[in-house]
Amino acid sequence: MLIADYLAEQLLAADINDVFAIPGDFILPWLERFEQQPKLKLIQLSHEPAAVFAADAAARFTNRPSAVALTYGAGALNATNAIAQAFMEFVPMIVFAGFPSKREIESGYLLHHQIGDVDGQRRILAEITAKQVRFDDASTIELLWQDVLATCLQERRPVLIELPRDYAVEKFSPKNLKIQESLKAKPKQLPHELTESLSVLLTSAKAPCCLVGAKARRFGFDQAISHFSLSSNAPCAATLLGRSVLNPSACCYVGVFSGTGQDPLLPFLQQSDLLLVCGVIKSDSNFAGNPALLHNKKVLWWDENGIVLPNGKYYRIEPAAVAAWLADFNIRYEPRSAPNSWVQDLDVEDKLAKTCWSSGTAMKLLHQELSAQSELFPFVLDIGDCLFASLYTEPRWLLAPAFYASMGYAVPAALGLQQVSKKRPIVIVGDGAFQMTGLELGHCQRYGWNPIVIVLNNQSWGMIKAFAPELSATSLSGWNYAALARAMNGGARQVWNGHQFVSAIADAIADDGRFRLIEVMLPKDSFSDCLAKFSGAMRGESMVDGSVV
Repeated sequence: MLIADYLAEQLLAADINDVFAIPGDFILPWLERFEQQPKLKLIQLSHEPAAVFAADAAARFTNRPSAVALTYGAGALNATNAIAQAFMEFVPMIVFAGFPSKREIESGYLLHHQIGDVDGQRRILAEITAKQVRFDDASTIELLWQDVLATCLQERRPVLIELPRDYAVEKFSPKNLKIQESLKAKPKQLPHELTESLSVLLTSAKAPCCLVGAKARRFGFDQAISHFSLSSNAPCAATLLGRSVLNPSACCYVGVFSGTGQDPLLPFLQQSDLLLVCGVIKSDSNFAGNPALLHNKKVLWWDENGIVLPNGKYYRIEPAAVAAWLADFNIRYEPRSAPNSWVQDLDVEDKLAKTCWSSGTAMKLLHQELSAQSELFPFVLDIGDCLFASLYTEPRWLLAPAFYASMGYAVPAALGLQQVSKKRPIVIVGDGAFQMTGLELGHCQRYGWNPIVIVLNNQSWGMIKAFAPELSATSLSGWNYAALARAMNGGARQVWNGHQFVSAIADAIADDGRFRLIEVMLPKDSFSDCLAKFSGAMRGESMVDGSVV
């Protein structure tokens, strides 16, 4: 057996059936062997960040590791920002990076794509990967693979495997070696002191609320939260990054908390006497706009490492142990009045003519149209106004890098999502982000993808404009995205009002033989009131009558 064939077998055994890749000379021998594996699919995109974004979405949707293969130096380092986003948002991913052969290293030449010495690539990527290994010794490959895969699964973060180009076709005889279980495993039973404290907290609370983030699903305790919510009547809200972690029908779901001072959920959270913060990243996007939310009330933090009680005491414990204890804890809270929601019904015939055309209006209409459909469409969002305007929708599945917030994610991520799920995604992307990675849609015909792409075209960097209204460098006028879509063999329409938008959505849903792009023409420099509130909160401003002051 060749080493590359062994690696392909191990990928398939780990339920990784797709490798997103950008070919380059140092990785080519490995890609050539991967391509000969009938069950392993190579998905080639146009730019390294896009390949990582696609792999990122595949991992987020399946909650399993994905794989991306890039060449040495110029390829892998071009993807650092996308890998960093996966690292910070706890996305399990195996990053294969090419590496020079032994002969090339011994030549003494400075190699093309090299930065510093030959290990420069590894040192840089060590900052944004949980473990780094190199397959340059056949006797260690089995144990290295098991170790790096275990790290990826346990930490839910990218790992790096460097692949010397000459080792792909080295002969290899697996010995079925097994690594020993880590001695650093977290306790799997709750200490008596912790169970007593949790019991007192939960029984003394009259109006608790769970605030749920993405790590609850990444580390597998989302179902425990849902079960506790249903059995106890405790309401659950989601953070921006935690949208779609919970199934609204499987818990007492009350909506999404955006972090803004004018969020409709904020009074509900403020009135809660116990906040159970579950799998939430303690970030500025979640709490900087409302620092008082975490003060003057009891807050319990639960994440992959353990539990922090309101008194600050920390218990290192497996999430599964907490989940098991919670499943056996019996309590029933009095129902609370449902809070306000971002989602509002909009009657097209009676109100559309009176409503200002905006990204928020478009999203309300999208929500209304999709609510009448039997098919469920996963949403993939980019960063910018589309992230905030989409609060007027309630998709069952949603992917968005709402914490690290790197633009250009949505289009390639939607392709990765469709590749692994076979579901038709709806992409919501601004014109600025579309300029970064929108041309990846050119691969749709090759791989049979048919996303519906909604480009919110306000002819500007809308989110930058929200934070810096006087900056003139935000203009993006002069682009015709519908024409670009047609050039890539997609169907496209430009729409200028709500009636046209509703018609375009219906056309796009009916036309499932190709990708469809809807270019939503918005007033220049406009953005949703949701984004206005968020940017104001992040700048430390308050709101009066819906206006930033």
